[in-house]
Amino acid sequence: MGTIMAQAFLKQGKRVAIWNRSPGKAAALVAAGAHLCDSAEAALSASPVAIFVLLDNHATHEVLGMPGVARALAKRTIVDYTTNAKDEGLALQALINRAGGHYVKGAIVAYPRNVGHRESHCIHTGDREAFEQHRALLEVLAGHTVFLPWEQAFAFATVLHAHAFAAMVAFFEAVGASDRFGMPVSKTARLLLDTSRFFIADALEEAVRRLEARDFAGDQARLDVHAGAFAHIAQSMHAQSAWTPVFDAVCQVVQRAESMGYGEQDIVAATQVFAREHDTSKEA
Repeated sequence: MGTIMAQAFLKQGKRVAIWNRSPGKAAALVAAGAHLCDSAEAALSASPVAIFVLLDNHATHEVLGMPGVARALAKRTIVDYTTNAKDEGLALQALINRAGGHYVKGAIVAYPRNVGHRESHCIHTGDREAFEQHRALLEVLAGHTVFLPWEQAFAFATVLHAHAFAAMVAFFEAVGASDRFGMPVSKTARLLLDTSRFFIADALEEAVRRLEARDFAGDQARLDVHAGAFAHIAQSMHAQSAWTPVFDAVCQVVQRAESMGYGEQDIVAATQVFAREHDTSKEA
């Protein structure tokens, strides 16, 4: 990830100074025009903003503890894309602030192949002023950037990835199940991609509109109609001995929403099954 980020900056004509704990890994970047620094201190001193992409929080603290690094943090902005927990990020922000620097926590919502893509997204938190100062630079890594307060940033990153990976696994399940029906999985995968692009995007846009308006009137996509259709779909899948834990869970959610009285409302009302005001564990 760090290599691809550096490449993205170089492609945009940025001057890039790099340092790697394994110097040999930097050879390709040096060949592409990056300047290799002989220490973390030198790399920090080379620019007012530094991108951190390390293995984990422990590795970050190891680098910050190297000779001269604490001094070099003064008046520098650290944009940290290393995966860590919220309390770890807050501790890093406090440490860097004490050294006279600024801390921005970042999370790129893209696999490495899409770093630098204008349609990629990135979530940032930490020091808003430092983020705004370097926004244009960070947009080189992802065309869409958003800054949120710490609590919201970590909450959004959590639910975003839960949604994205659940959607991916649902796709894998459907494609795999098609083999039980005698369809080539590669053909099904392409058909699903092409067919669902507009259908799913439209459904999610409608969901956002309804949630913003608090309008669950069941005029087009009633939940009880979906529940009946889902039962038929599940029956067909099970008849082929397909293992469908994701879709089985979907059926359970819709059945639960129907039992809670949302049957005549739009399927978006199923959101309320998961919302805090309908947390049955709290009622117990």
